[in-house]
Amino acid sequence: MKFRSRSALAIAAALAVSLGGLAPPASAATNDIPNATRFVTPIAVKTYNLTSYYGPRCMPLAGGQTTHSGADLATNGGDPIYAIADGKVVETKHGTDSINGKISVQHRIGGKTFTSKYVHMWKADTHVKVGQTVKAGQRISSVGTSGSSTGNHLHLEMWEGSRMIDPTPFLKARGVDIVKNARAVTAKKAPATCTYYTTGAVNLRKGPSTSTDTLWKMPKGTPVTHVPGRIENSFIPVKAGSTSGWVANWLVTPNRPAVVVPAVPPKAEPKPVPAPAPSPAPAPAGGNAKPIPPAPAKPAPKPKPAPVKTTPAPAATYKTTAALNLRTDAKTSAKRILTIPRGKSVGKFQATKGDWAKVTYAGKTGWAHKGWLTKVSAAPAKAPAKAPAKATAKPTYVVTGAVNLRTGPAVKNKWLATIPKGQVLAAPTAKSGAWWKVTYKGKTGWSHSSYIKKR
Repeated sequence: MKFRSRSALAIAAALAVSLGGLAPPASAATNDIPNATRFVTPIAVKTYNLTSYYGPRCMPLAGGQTTHSGADLATNGGDPIYAIADGKVVETKHGTDSINGKISVQHRIGGKTFTSKYVHMWKADTHVKVGQTVKAGQRISSVGTSGSSTGNHLHLEMWEGSRMIDPTPFLKARGVDIVKNARAVTAKKAPATCTYYTTGAVNLRKGPSTSTDTLWKMPKGTPVTHVPGRIENSFIPVKAGSTSGWVANWLVTPNRPAVVVPAVPPKAEPKPVPAPAPSPAPAPAGGNAKPIPPAPAKPAPKPKPAPVKTTPAPAATYKTTAALNLRTDAKTSAKRILTIPRGKSVGKFQATKGDWAKVTYAGKTGWAHKGWLTKVSAAPAKAPAKAPAKATAKPTYVVTGAVNLRTGPAVKNKWLATIPKGQVLAAPTAKSGAWWKVTYKGKTGWSHSSYIKKR
């Protein structure tokens, strides 16, 4: 279609804009994001545990990150998640056993655009939709444990434009202290160095790639130290003994193995030098030399004593220290079978694989991360009951002539009874001079010992 005048072109352009045919100005994309002036905690106050801070950290498991991109608030699955401020929902993503569920909300604060991200829910659109405007404190989802998660919690991230920032000081500067508002704080500040252990024979390389030279092959159980925070291509810089290099983060674990190998690279062994052949002994002078007697035979070795059989200690049992996922395989990407509540017993380890243990809970068998399992103190084994000691017969006494039983050790004391000749008595319970304290027919008193003798 051809337009024959400028006025016609103007009308056509106006129609195109009204029908959405032209993109709005770039500034219009943020015009409908409300200004945020009020801020709240994303989980109800005093109902969550703050389990991990933002920033450098030691890897919690093999293949983990050495920098944490947010703050973790652990609570019960299904608990409400609230928007921290007024904003607009710009992203929703459902979670699975291998994919992190996520909701992103944009905010306008002081003329700048910020984004809060809420991670690990299962369903992301149960309470909000993309494009929806939300208010501070409005419920947007429910706590879950989707994706790379070991238990129910909210992972909260904050972004200023395209730059990731720490959510804890960001919220504290706006009147919300997620540390003080926590029921408990189990998060720990990152140490200066983290110690990991090789999970098998692992190459220590010159650079963060398998294409770089191998410095030496470390055996299983070799300790390495790492300054938390730096990671490239899933390789972390480490120091093994006095040798610095790079190792793949999925080949080391924070869990100390039963056997730790010293971090000392093997030295090249020198080639063996053949020993010179022994010189022949000089022939004896003359022909009358006596023959050298043969060396005496070595005595036969003494037989080794038979090994003493030992009874192995009973295998330890374990319980969860937090809500913990039971999965079909020893990795966070494996399908989740169920979530084991905190404090529940999972019995004995049936098998182990790196940082994971095979356990059974509620009739379901699967793999759970050992970082959230603790050994249950076993009750001390009861000592076998000792056979009752044979009663030692106590000596008895016999009265050699009728004797009086009195209230005290003297003839002036009151008479109680007369014990006849031949009466058998138990051993005296006390003595005072020539008087003995005895019992006769339920009466206890004193009798003269000259009339009583041991049988």
